[in-house]
Amino acid sequence: MTVTLDLPPNVERAYLAEAAARGVPVEVLVREVLLAYEPLPAPTEMTPEEWVREFKAWVASHSGNTVVLPDEAMEREAIYGDDEP
Repeated sequence: MTVTLDLPPNVERAYLAEAAARGVPVEVLVREVLLAYEPLPAPTEMTPEEWVREFKAWVASHSGNTVVLPDEAMEREAIYGDDEP
């Protein structure tokens, strides 16, 4: 595939300098950079049942990581501190 990129001048200079430093054409450098990038997988459509199953699995993966604060931590004084000087 051939792609034409319109890069900002500073980015273009950086790629050209890096390619020169490595002794390779800029096309080779850009190809290496793009091949090293691992794109996110394409989104898939899930049925509501699949979504619920995935969500429950995600919730279960966080079990044991729950922090329970004491009731006193939710009081105004604990949040804002003492109003008196």
